[in-house]
Amino acid sequence: MEKDRGTRLIAIVALLIGAISLTVGFSAYSSSLKIQPSLDVKPDASTFNVDFSYQEDELQTTPIAPYTSGSATAENANISNELDPTISNLNVKFQEPGDFVVYKFYARNVGKYKAYLTNVTFKNADGSESFKKCIAMEGTNYVDEACKDISVTVTIGGNTNSGVTEGGLQYKESATSISGHALAINDSEEIAVKIEYKNTSNTQQRADGDFKVVFGDIVLTYSSADSR
Repeated sequence: MEKDRGTRLIAIVALLIGAISLTVGFSAYSSSLKIQPSLDVKPDASTFNVDFSYQEDELQTTPIAPYTSGSATAENANISNELDPTISNLNVKFQEPGDFVVYKFYARNVGKYKAYLTNVTFKNADGSESFKKCIAMEGTNYVDEACKDISVTVTIGGNTNSGVTEGGLQYKESATSISGHALAINDSEEIAVKIEYKNTSNTQQRADGDFKVVFGDIVLTYSSADSR
C-alpha cells in the first residue's frame, strides 16, 4: 500500500536499542591489601554483587513490561545477571511526537559490601561518534530535524508511577561522575529509562516517512569504594 504523505507525515519511528547495557563494575578489587611483607589479604570479588531485578524487595529476572504513552508500542526488556548484569531488548516504535515509553527496574545490592554508584556513561552508537544515530529509510526526508526530538533519559533512585518519575538522579546522554551515592546491603534503587519523541518546535518539520534510531550502551558503574 502506498503511503499517503499528504495526511501522514510520519508513519512510524522504529527506535532500536541493540542493548542498553547497564554494567556493574568491580574496579575497587583490582588491588590487594598488604598487611605485612609476608601476608597478602585479597577479598573475594564475588562478594561484591549488584544485580538487576524486576522486583524491588527480591531478586527477580522476569521480563520488564514497559509503560507506553500515546501511540507508542514496545517489547518487553530482558534481564540477565550473568557476567556483567545487562538489560536488553528495549525495542520501541513511535508514530507521533509526544509518544514515550518508560522501562522501570531495580539495581539490587545482593553482596556483602555497601555499593557506590560512581559513573553513568553513554557510549557511542555503533559506527557513530555520538550516542544517538538516526537512519532514514528510502524516500524519507527531514530526519535530521526529527532526530533532535528523540531522547533517552535515565533516572536513578526515583519513584515511577504511570510513566511519571519523581525524584532521583537524572542523566541524559552525557557521561557523569558521581560521589556520595550509596546502595546499602540488601537494598534496591529504582532505575527508569525513558525513551521519548518530544513534541517541540523542531516537530514543525517532521520526517515524512519511516526512520530508525540506534543508541549506544548506557553503563552504570558501582564500586565498593566511593569516587573522590
